[in-house]
Parts: sequence; C-alpha cells; structure tokens
Amino acid sequence: MALRFFVLLFVFFSVNAYACFAPIQGEEYDALIVIKKIGKNRYAYEFPAEVNGYKNDGTVILALSQEESGSFMANSAHQVISPKEVNGTMKGEFTIPDNEKNGFLLVAWPPKEECCMCAFLAFSKLLIRE
Repeated sequence: MALRFFVLLFVFFSVNAYACFAPIQGEEYDALIVIKKIGKNRYAYEFPAEVNGYKNDGTVILALSQEESGSFMANSAHQVISPKEVNGTMKGEFTIPDNEKNGFLLVAWPPKEECCMCAFLAFSKLLIRE
C-alpha cells in the first residue's frame, strides 16, 4: 500500500504533470500587436519583445487566406517573417501576397525551456486584401 502511495505521489509531482496542454492566449495578448497600414496591402507591425518574462524568439507567422483570425493549422498557407528588436519592441513590415485573400499575424512568446511551461500566443486582427 505504501509503495502504491509513493508511486502515485511520484507521478503526480513528476515533470510531466506540469506539461502544457494549451498556450496562454486571449484578447489581452491580441491587443499587444499593433498594425498600421503603410500602403496597398502593406503593413507595419510592432509588439513587445517580452511578455510576463517570456521573450519572442524573433519570428512571427503571417497566416494567409484564413476564415478568421486565430484559426490557423500548421499546414495552412503562411509565411515566417522576422521582426527586429528596437528598444524592447519587435518591429517589422509585411505585404499580403497577390495570390492570397487576407492575412493575420500569429505572435508567440515561448518559454526558455522546451518542457513544461506554456507559451503566450497573440493573434492580430484579420486584414483583408484590397
């Protein structure tokens, strides 16, 4: 009986028990992405380099031709774009390609370690191609 208790206790407090099942996301994080139109189908964006101690790794996904912002599958049309850090803010520009109907940005602030902590995710508003 004591052995079962210790096995269950070990499993409960193991590293796997703290695994992340879903990223932390919501409107408060979506609001961190600021997008300004700078030309026809061309936009500038910025967001904080760090959120709650998690730092963006210098990549952003431009999801293309999606039904709505936030509905993105790994095999969906997308581009990986690289912002530059300027005084604690990540900044960059992108263009919605001619062959796509819309786009939105997906920004992640991943944990420093591969295990156990959830990333923070944010989605920009959906931008319709002109």
